[in-house]
Parts: sequence; structure tokens; C-alpha cells
Amino acid sequence: MGSFLKTLLAILLTISITGFILWIYFETKISHITFTAEFKPEEVNAHTEGQTEKSTSSKFAIALFGLDARQEGERARSDTIMILLIDHAKKKIKLASIMRDLYVYVPTYGKRKINSAYELGGPKLALSTLNRTFKLSLTKYATVDFRGFEKIIDAVGGVDIDVKYYELEHININMREVKNLIGGDVPEVKRPGLQRLNGRQALGYVRIRYVGNGDYERVQRQQRVLEQVFEKLKNASISTKLRIIDMVLPYIETNLTRSEIISLATKNYSKYTLERIRIPINGSFREGYTVIDGVKQWIFDTDIEKNIQALHEFFETGLPSNP
Repeated sequence: MGSFLKTLLAILLTISITGFILWIYFETKISHITFTAEFKPEEVNAHTEGQTEKSTSSKFAIALFGLDARQEGERARSDTIMILLIDHAKKKIKLASIMRDLYVYVPTYGKRKINSAYELGGPKLALSTLNRTFKLSLTKYATVDFRGFEKIIDAVGGVDIDVKYYELEHININMREVKNLIGGDVPEVKRPGLQRLNGRQALGYVRIRYVGNGDYERVQRQQRVLEQVFEKLKNASISTKLRIIDMVLPYIETNLTRSEIISLATKNYSKYTLERIRIPINGSFREGYTVIDGVKQWIFDTDIEKNIQALHEFFETGLPSNP
């Protein structure tokens, strides 16, 4: 029995030391994140009607914004808008892409494109607009810019993409534009077909807009890349995850707390599945031009009620903000 107790004590001590080392590691690395203040539900128009503690305790939701900042410190529009829901009870990760030309009411600014909310009022107004439009309860957000996106893709070893012939030229054009904005190389993609894209190439790929099926296909490209990132991350070793965290954290701004980030980062997602949706859904909108602030702009004029229903059915109830 003495030998057994010694062995058990050694195991427990090893687990404790490993946990302490991981805690120190995360605490050190997390300091590189740009943290902002948490939002109270009433500050961001959070919709809490019909939610119960039981229905939300196993879920975590966050808005993700990809910023199209052209220069350092610029208040940018949200080039990419996504809502991520993690359902720990059902082991599901659900990703909703919100098309940026959606014509909605932005609090205090009136009807305009949804991607302008971030530029006009930062994450607070962007969250308020999402919550008001779709009757959501989001209070958490994270943003990443061009540099952060590249780092994420490079950190997971790139993504395998079947590049279409009509996408080839535009990937390289977009990379040259990014180089003019933030520097770096232009590793030209020279042929169509299945190939591995690095961070700069993948950024050029997801920013394609004016060929194929326009913004619809653009959203598909973004989701395709993120799905590969998810699959790689959920099966990665601890050492790989730590390396990725080290590379990516300096490019993130969020109002998640340190404990929330550590909790999310240390969970085992190997058995989770990924589902995705695009908003607006097919048959719920018309495309056209309207004048906003004296400028003629392309918009999606949308049946919001249809999309509220579709989004809530996809998420299988309301959206909590707590992990």
C-alpha cells in the first residue's frame, strides 16, 4: 500500500506541476493580447428574453470581426463578421457568417451596411447592431487584422485549397495590395488546382470579391479556410497549440477575460463537429443600390424576420455570452 500511495502521490504531483507550468505559460503569453473592457448586456442591446441559466450554461458565444485596416491605428470597417457558438453539451461548434453588405439599422446612425458599425462605434456598436438586428445576447468579441490572419494560417502550417482558374490572378493582386499596406513578401500563386497556401496567400484568397459568385463565394472561401484551421487545431498536440498561441495572441483584441481564454484554450475539442451558415439565407433578400451619406452603395435589402428565425434555429435557441 505504501508503494501505491507513493506512486499516486507522484502522479498527482506531476499533474499539479504540469498544470502550474501551463498556467504560468498562459498568464505570460496572454499579456500580449490587447484587452478591452467587458460590456454589460444593456450596453450592447443584448436580447435576454426567454433565456434560462439551464439553457445557456453549456454554451459560449462570441462575435468575430476581421478588420480591413489600411494603416496603423485606423478605425476600420469589419471586412468579415462571424458569430461563433460553442455547445459543449452537444460537442458542436457553429459558425454563422454575416455578409457585410447587409442593410440594417445601426443604432443612432440609421439604415446602412452592417460592416460600417465597427468603423462608426467600434466593437460596442458592432455588437449592439448584431444584437438588435437578430435578437441575440452577444457581449463578447474578438478582432483580428491582416497581420493576425496571416499569423494564424502560418501557425497551423497553411491550408489546402483548390484554387480556381478565375481566382488565380486575384489572389496575386490582393497580395500585392496587402504588401503595399503592411509590407512583406508576395509569394505568387502560379497555377490553379489543389495546393497549400501560406498565410499571405490565404489572405489574398479570402479577400477575393469581384469574380465567381461575388460576395457569396467570398463567404464560402472564408468558411472553407476557417474549417481547415479548426480541423488542424482540434487534433494538434499541446506543444503545437502552445506554439500557435505564442504566434497569434499579439494580433488579437478582445474583451474576453484571462480566465475565459485559458478555459477555452485548454478544452479538448477533438470530438467536436463544425457546422456553418450564411446570413442572409437564400430567398430572403434582394440586391441593389441605395444612397448612404450621399454615396451610392451596393446593399442586400433583407427580410430580417426570416433570418432571425434561421439563425436561432441554427444555434438551437438564444445565444449566451458566458463560457
